[in-house]
Amino acid sequence: MRKIICLITFMLFVSGCGQNKPITKAAPGVSDTEIIIGSSAALGGFAGFLGTQTIHGSLAYINEINAAGGINGRKIRLISTDDHYNPAETVTNTQKLIAQVGVFALFDYVGTPTTAQIVDIIHKAEIPLLGIFSGAEIFRTPYRPYIFNVRDSYYAEAEGAVSYFVDKLNLKKIAVLYQDDVFGVAVLSGVQLALERRNIHTVATETFVRGEMNVEEAMRNIKLSAAEVVIMVGTYSPLAKFVKISNAAGFKPYFHTVSFVGSEAFAKELIQIQKIDQADYGKIIVTQVVPDPFLEELPGVRQYRELVKRYFPNDEPNYVALEGFINAKVLVKGLEIAGANLTRDKFIEALESMRNVDIGIGKEITYSVLGHQGLKGIYYSRLSEDGKFRIFNQVTVVLGYKNETTP
Repeated sequence: MRKIICLITFMLFVSGCGQNKPITKAAPGVSDTEIIIGSSAALGGFAGFLGTQTIHGSLAYINEINAAGGINGRKIRLISTDDHYNPAETVTNTQKLIAQVGVFALFDYVGTPTTAQIVDIIHKAEIPLLGIFSGAEIFRTPYRPYIFNVRDSYYAEAEGAVSYFVDKLNLKKIAVLYQDDVFGVAVLSGVQLALERRNIHTVATETFVRGEMNVEEAMRNIKLSAAEVVIMVGTYSPLAKFVKISNAAGFKPYFHTVSFVGSEAFAKELIQIQKIDQADYGKIIVTQVVPDPFLEELPGVRQYRELVKRYFPNDEPNYVALEGFINAKVLVKGLEIAGANLTRDKFIEALESMRNVDIGIGKEITYSVLGHQGLKGIYYSRLSEDGKFRIFNQVTVVLGYKNETTP
């Protein structure tokens, strides 16, 4: 199909007597003046921080590109829909974006249980999806020709976390508390694989229901295991409560969670809502997939901070919005490479042609025809005295092996 579309596009171009004019009928969502892309994410409710900040970060860059004239005379219009972190709503939103709105591409989807439900829809529609706020393997394995991941995977985060606690700190009693859905299982699987490589097994695994706060029984059971580390998987509110009630019960292991938590929202819950003792901050660890949003030494982070201040002056810098900003930089680069005669196939081919593209964050974006993972490597952050999760190490993880750099 992609070859057929390219052939039709070429014939239409030739029939234009050699004039280099945009072909407005070659792809849905593309006109002489705009490129329409669509998103479905939680914009309110218990995961609302994640969706809202992802979109704000992307729009900070997109707005700036549009203010400068857009791409080949076309401005990017992002249609953002709210799915409340509800998979059924994600499906409905996606179907409308494709069939009714006719978007050119999908972008900035947030969450594993939500986005997992539209994988088949994407492939049936042959529409590219770039920048999922999830590290789940379902979007990476098997190979997904229409899905382009920017962030690294939960397997990389799990390997990084286990490496830190087991290899560096020599802590071997690892428990897992996870949200009982495909997101939780995705991270649990990564943790188990990382532990198996070291001939270790979890000392306890407990679950809780997505969107609920009932974690008391799980805490009691994990405490009985005498775990030295609890790897937690879920949204920020129940995880913060779990830390609080654990500490209140005299159970003070290391607590870790993956980047999806939304570090700023997590910190707010820990400090303002649960009122965690500052003496316990240092044992709360979050692995990250983008650099420290407060680190202005990196030109890409500095640009993010400048533009988010310009377009969303009420937002504090945060990891989630920085990830959305990076997603938008990759989107724009792909559209620029694809050229004036824009089609979905040309956009896909443009992304697949990207090698070692510097976007100013200390790591480069690389894709290939069979490699749709853009960034590799994770970072460690801990809750600091200033109430923010600050990065203290960077790790590149490949097939269970790692290289470390300390900033």
